[in-house]
Amino acid sequence: MSFLVDSHCHLDRLDLKNYDGSLDRALAHAAELGVGHMLCVSIDMGNFPDVLALAHQYPQVSASVGVHPNERGKHDPDTDELVRLAADPQVVAIGETGLDYFRSEGDLDWQRDRFRRHIAAAKQTGKPLIIHMRDATTDTLKIMAEEGAGEAGGV
Repeated sequence: MSFLVDSHCHLDRLDLKNYDGSLDRALAHAAELGVGHMLCVSIDMGNFPDVLALAHQYPQVSASVGVHPNERGKHDPDTDELVRLAADPQVVAIGETGLDYFRSEGDLDWQRDRFRRHIAAAKQTGKPLIIHMRDATTDTLKIMAEEGAGEAGGV
């Protein structure tokens, strides 16, 4: 069977009712289907400890650190904090980050500033970006070019 990698999942938010509430069973089922590794993606600083704990508990799971563009009003890490958290060897990427103009209204400079901080952290750590983009193609590509996001790579 092929060895597949799930490059974007949220295991900490997985509905486990089909697995009798057991993440172990869900991961075993994924392995039976050929999924050999998963990247559990952080969406805010509140869920990052859970995401990181999963990566430390399960060898087939890695973590990312970041804040989804729709998450406003929660703890917003600066570049130094992202770099510090990304130093954990189980953290293999920066994100989920990016721009989402579909669900957000008004002045969205906070999204653009956050995205720039995530790009800076990815460049400093050499870890790829996980980019979320919805109804924001022009601004996303512009910021990526201005900030040199290609130096970090990404998904």
